Parts: sequence; structure tokens; C-alpha cells
Amino acid sequence: MNNDLSSYFEDPEFKDILAKYEGMAENHTPTYFDAEELTDIAEYYASQGDEQKAEDAIDFALRLHPTNTDALVSKSRSLCIKGKLSEAYQIMNLIEDQNDREVKFLKADLLIEERRMEEAESIYQELAASEDESFEVLLDIFMTYMDANQMDYAEKWLNKIERKGYNETNSQKYRDALCDFCMTFGQPERATHAFQLSLDELPYSVPHWNGLAKCYLAQNEIENAHEAIDFALAIEENNAEALEVKGFCYIQNENYEEALRIYHQLLPTSKVPSRIYALMVKCYMDMEKANEAKAMCQEWLKKCPKLTSFEKSEIFSYISMCCFNLNHPEEGMKYIDAALDLEPSFRGAILQKGMLYLQMNQKQEAVKLFQKVLDISPDDEQSEILYNVANSYFFLQMYPETIEWCEKIIRNYPDDQIEALHLTACSYYNMLDIDLCLKYLALIWHKSNNRFEDEYLNDKRFKYMFANITHLIKKDGL
Repeated sequence: MNNDLSSYFEDPEFKDILAKYEGMAENHTPTYFDAEELTDIAEYYASQGDEQKAEDAIDFALRLHPTNTDALVSKSRSLCIKGKLSEAYQIMNLIEDQNDREVKFLKADLLIEERRMEEAESIYQELAASEDESFEVLLDIFMTYMDANQMDYAEKWLNKIERKGYNETNSQKYRDALCDFCMTFGQPERATHAFQLSLDELPYSVPHWNGLAKCYLAQNEIENAHEAIDFALAIEENNAEALEVKGFCYIQNENYEEALRIYHQLLPTSKVPSRIYALMVKCYMDMEKANEAKAMCQEWLKKCPKLTSFEKSEIFSYISMCCFNLNHPEEGMKYIDAALDLEPSFRGAILQKGMLYLQMNQKQEAVKLFQKVLDISPDDEQSEILYNVANSYFFLQMYPETIEWCEKIIRNYPDDQIEALHLTACSYYNMLDIDLCLKYLALIWHKSNNRFEDEYLNDKRFKYMFANITHLIKKDGL
């Protein structure tokens, strides 16, 4: 495993190899490459989010070097990512040296994918012992668990690195690992400190300025995020990641026009156009410009022909949401059915179909789908789903039903009550029941330490209510 590949990708030698490969692909001219060169090219494309090109590079490597261990390992991992575990095992079994270090990591990867965690841990323990628990092997194991989104195991191996004497003050690689862990698992405050320490030593490192800006965004410190990303852009004005983060800063400030200007600038050369299109669709949706969002989705489908099945399903779901916002439920149903044809278990699409049934006044069908989504979703997503359902009723001015679904949150998820309380208060306000509206506003005031949060005061759904309730209190002494 090579933890320094990202810096290698900037090396002139690699850039020459990549240019040679892309020239071959474009001109269809037969060219020879070492297996290692092709696996590095595959790693590069994977890092850019272009899985199809990564797979093409691996397949080409296997045509030239059918028994090469690294190429077979990469192919097996690719199949594993796609959920084709039996095929992944078949490819792995073709490898001659089953004791090769990379093959052992691959075996553990496949076991993790099958949730056979103890067996994977056993392999890692043997690997670590065989290399005297060196920093490199501990870091490789940590990164494997990070890739698998296994927080507890990743933290266990990060702690092993710490016990070896590596920490934020004496190791840049440790700091980078810590930042990765903290940003992935919702600890941006700790990551902020580590990024700041890194920038003390590497003041011109654009990736670290980008990382610091993301930390500030995660803590809703928008001005600090702007400042950090401006440092990154001062160093490298066309850095794609920095521009993308700058655009997101503008989204957080609700300056959608500036965000769109940046994303339009990025789009022609972006190596991850789908992500840019998704951000542009978000801008238009937040601006309540459903027609523009719909047109952007259609352009996305046209300009990105190699989308995965799930990506297409997501885009169809976005178009369906645009139709919902435009009060065109029949058209929306066509798109959501296309989404579900591609991905029948896509929970977001099932929820969206329920919303369309609601808009068509087929309430029983809607409730069946809402319940289906709840039944197949994990516990930590239940309150969010309930809120999305309640918000759908609210959008359609079905206020008693809005209150009913909000009550499910208020009763069962005390940590997620505030949003539901706001929606309930506003529903009562729209039903002209001022006494109950005031009751729920008082609950919000109490639970929010005797204040109303700016994010709700400025929310388009609630601004009118807050303004008029304040007027009523002043006028009538309510």
C-alpha cells in the first residue's frame, strides 16, 4: 500500500506516463506499459472519482500482464466494491503468492465486506506482528478501516500508532491520519487544531488549507472558512478543490449566484463533473428555481454518459423533486418510476414516490410508502425520515397531518425536537390557532436557552410567522 500516491500523482514522471496512456486511449495506438505504471494510473483515476477509467486501466494491465499480483489485487478490489464478492474471491485465488502482503490486505478487505470482522482483525494482527508493528503497517491497517467506514476499528489502530510515540506534534503523517479520522467521524474541532499545526510547518500546502476550510464549514464558522479557502486560492488560484469549497462557502451564505458562477467556471475541466452538477442542482433548488434545476439535471444526464445505475437513479429522483415543486406530480411519477426501475431499494426514491402520491391526494398509497421507508431504514435515520414526511405535508398545506408526523419526532426523538417544534408551531399559526402556536414557540424558547436560533428566524417557511407573532405580542399583549 502506498500512502504517498497523491504526491506521486504530481510528479512529472507520473504525469508523462499518464499523458502517454491517455494519448494511447484517445488515438487507439498500441503502447506497452509496466503493470505498476497501469495500477498507478488506475489509482489516479479512482482518486479522481472516475471508476470506469480506473477499471479500464486495470483491465488493460491484465491483458498485458495476466498473472501480475498488483493488477489481480486491483481487479479483485474493484469487484468487491461493486458487491461482486464471489467473483472477487475467484480473482484473488488466481494469485500465485497467497502470502504476498497486498494479498493479505485484500483477504482482510473481503472479510470486512462480509462483516467477518474478527477474521479480518486476525489477519491484521499477524501482518502487524510480522512487520514489528512499524508505523507504516499500522497506518496501512488504519487506512483500510477508514476506507471501510469502520470507526471503532480505525480508532483502535490509530491509538496503536499513538502508543508508538507518534502524535500531533511530531508526525505529519499522523496529523493527516488524525484529520482524516476526525473529519470522517464528526470531530471537526480536533481536526481544526491538527490542520493548524500542519500549516505552521507547511504554510503553502493547498490541501491543508482546503481541509481547514472544510473543518470550519463543519462547525458553521463560515467567515473563517472563507478566509482559509482564500489563502488556498492565493497560493493556487485555479485549484479545483479550493474553488469547489469556495462555492460551498457561498452556498452557506445563501449567495447562490456566486456559487453558481464558480461551479460554471469549474464544470468544463472538472474531473468529477457529477459532483459539480449536484451542487449546481442544489443551488437552483435552494433558490426555488425548479425549472432551472430540472434543466441542469437533464444536462447532467446528457453530458455524463458513463453514469452508474445509482447515479442515474439519483438524478431521476432530483427531476421528480423538481416536478413535485412545480406541482406536476404525474410527470414526477414517470421519473421516480425510472429511478426505482434502476434501483428498487433506493430509499430516497421510495420516499419521493410517497410525496408524489400525497400531491395526487392518494394519501393511503403515500402512507404505505412512508412506512416502507421507515421499516427498511436504520434507527439513526428514523427522525430525519419522519421530518421529511412532515415537511412534505407542510409544503402541501396539510397542516393537521404535519402536526401528527411531527409529534412522532417530539415523542420519540428528544434530541431532534427543535425542527419538529418549529414546523408544528408554524402549522398551528397557518391554521389560525395562535394559542397553540404560542405554546410551541414557548417550548422552543425554553429548549433553546431562551432564544430563537437565527437559522429558524431566517427560514423562509417561518419568517412570516415570527414577524407576525412579534407584532401580535406588541399589539395585544399576547
